Order: sequence, then structure tokens, then C-alpha cells
Amino acid sequence: MYRIGLIGCGYMGQAHLRDCCSRENISIYAVCDSDMQKAEETAERYHAVRAYADAGKLIEDPLVDIVIIATYPSSHLALLKKCISQGRHVLCEKPIACNPEDGMEFVRTVKKNPQCKVLVGHILRYNNTYIRVKEMIGEGVIGKPVVMRMTQNHNTLGNWEKYRRLIEETSPIIDCGVHYVDVMRWFTGEEVVNVDGTGAVTEKDLSEGRYNYGIINVTLSGGSVGFYEAGWGNSLETNNEKEFIGPAGRIKITYQKDRMSHREDGNLVSVYKYVDGTTEYINIPFGEKPTGTELEYLIEMIERNVPAKPAIEDVFRSFEIVCEADERIREKMALTGAADR
Repeated sequence: MYRIGLIGCGYMGQAHLRDCCSRENISIYAVCDSDMQKAEETAERYHAVRAYADAGKLIEDPLVDIVIIATYPSSHLALLKKCISQGRHVLCEKPIACNPEDGMEFVRTVKKNPQCKVLVGHILRYNNTYIRVKEMIGEGVIGKPVVMRMTQNHNTLGNWEKYRRLIEETSPIIDCGVHYVDVMRWFTGEEVVNVDGTGAVTEKDLSEGRYNYGIINVTLSGGSVGFYEAGWGNSLETNNEKEFIGPAGRIKITYQKDRMSHREDGNLVSVYKYVDGTTEYINIPFGEKPTGTELEYLIEMIERNVPAKPAIEDVFRSFEIVCEADERIREKMALTGAADR
């Protein structure tokens, strides 16, 4: 039985706890949040033994085996180092940091301490829908090169302040872009050889140099190309476009929540085959985010010494690419004065 200590009782922290509840080899032992009332309420909801407002005290608790870090990225490096100093295994949410320097230090820390197993939460690697699409692309269903079109825009639905605080930490392009750059490299087996980006400010209460909408464009070594569009704002329409196009056809993912009908069937994968003009529809069951599958994999790393998935080098490469795109976006905005409007 592994005793879990969770730091950060927000959206992703709650997702981790909901999935932990049903697993026989996992016990939710302690939770932590800077808001002690939230920590206590979360502990009561999930029957945790202890609630903390101080992350250091949770990490130092000798009964904690695995720490799940579900906080803002600026805290990830310091929390990782504290966990390793206490011999804790770690599942850390992405992105690993707010800047490339801290990201590299995160990687160095992981590599120097192989006795502590560390898994970074690239959750799409554990998502059955993405796993199936990756298999189809690998089987040549749509051929190569691949054009990858991916968007993830959020209307903030009256909760702009939450998103604004996160933008003060990191841009939408970095926050979730690490997932989709990883998907581009993972699906094609190609390396990113060129990256660019553009961005805009549609909300007026952001700090200088911050933006709430951006697009990354990437070129990969095998001729594949892709873009990722991400924006958070009061006037944006929520949109999730995930499409992969090749010379032999195209594959499109429609999330369960975005389906007009048959939502009970889970996510929808539609496969158009150019040769015969047919379209195949595949329903893939989907429930909660597969956070528990990630955690089970971390336990395999602990018990069987299997390598991390994705490897820490792949985690950093995706992070490095989105940071480069973010830098390009900020440079362009500075030239036009867009971020100061």
C-alpha cells in the first residue's frame, strides 16, 4: 500500500484524488493547500488522515511514500528538490517550470537522483484515444508527412481571475502546449526543427509582457508540420480541434463533451480514407482523466525500475520548444507594443 501526499487541492489535484479513491494499492494519506480551509475540506471529502497548509511539512511526514505535485509551475522545482531530499517518489504536473533555466535544473535534479522515481504528468500518453490515434498513424493509415491541427481555447465562463493568475505564472502556450508538442513528436517519431509563434492580448488587466492568446507553428524533421492554438478569455469560444491529415486520409478526435449526440459512447475518432472515400467512426470509452493510470505507472517505475513515460529528456524537449515559441511571441509583441495596450 502506497501512502499518497497531494500538494495543491485545485482542479488537477481533485482529479488525482478522485482516481486514487478506487485503487486498492493506494491510500490518500495527506493533502496540502495554501488555503487551509480547502485542505481540510479536501481531506474530509477523501478521508485523508492529515491536512497541511505547509507543503514542506507534508513532504517531511515520514508516512508519505509518493508526493503528487499539482501546484502552479513556479513551485515545481523547489518542491521536487524537497521531495528528493526526503526520499519521496514524485508525480509532478506539467509544465515542469516557468522558464528554460529552471526546467533544465528540474531535469538535472531528476537525473542525479535515480533512487527517487519522478514522473511528469503528460497525461495524453496514458489517454486511450491518443494511444489509438498514434497506433493508426504508425500503421500508415493516413500516410506521411502529417499535418497536425490542434486548438484548445477556453471561454473563462466568469472565472477569468483564476486564468489571469495562471497567466501571471505562464502563458497558455506553455501551460498546455507541452502536451501537444509532445503529441506531435510522439505521433510522428520526428524531431522539431523549426518553431515560431504569434500572440495577442484580448484582456486588458494582464501585466506588461503577458498575453492570453497564442499560436505555435512547428516544422518536423520528416516534413510533418503542426500548429497549436491556445487562448483563455471572456470573449473566446471554447474550442477543441484535434485533426491529423496525411496524403492517404485524415483522423479527427472529437471529445466526449463536444459530441452533439452519443456522448455515452465516449470520445469519437473519425478516420477518412482517401483511396476509397470511406469514413470509419470509432467510439473510445472515456471517463475521468487517466491520472490513476499515470500513478500506477509511477508505481511500476518504483517496483520494476521501468523507464519514465515520457522520458525526462522528452519532457524537457517539449518544454524547451514551447518556451522558444513563447519567446518569439513576446519578441513580436514587444515590437508592435501589443502587450502594452
